Amino acid sequence: MNVSDSIIEYLESIGVSHVFTVSGGGSIWLCDSLARSKIRYICNHHEQACGYAAEAYARIKGLGVCIVTSGPGGTNAVSAVASAWLDHVPVLFISGQSFLRQTINGHPGLRQLGLQEINIVDIVRPITKYAVMVTNGGQALGALKMAIKLATTGRPGPCWLDVPGCVQMEKMSHE
Repeated sequence: MNVSDSIIEYLESIGVSHVFTVSGGGSIWLCDSLARSKIRYICNHHEQACGYAAEAYARIKGLGVCIVTSGPGGTNAVSAVASAWLDHVPVLFISGQSFLRQTINGHPGLRQLGLQEINIVDIVRPITKYAVMVTNGGQALGALKMAIKLATTGRPGPCWLDVPGCVQMEKMSHE
């Protein structure tokens, strides 16, 4: 089992029945795991539509989930994050990220080194209850559980997990 399988399996185990997504290279492992699960995935033509669909779904079901790819895929969902933030709606946004850890945020003075890379966590942090990049497989389920707990308790609101491709495909032991 890889990290992306464990993320999707956990979402399924807590009753998530629909996820809104636009597939992309940065989130391809997550989308593959989603396609092999019992969760119904709704593919939109734009990430903003995914975010708003997840927000609308959350208003009815209690938690919405949106999966987008890296770079502009993530930034396209920011308007929906802001809406969920202002209206206190529990939405979990999961983004893919550049595959190589050495390309992520490690080179001062460069805008990007990886393909379509952007630091989405710093962009959404002010309008989320929790925003984190999962840097290794051992953090994935803990970060996922924390995001869901924070999104759905107290004053509800959006949370964001950024999962690099190399982490999505990392092998995990069965727990």
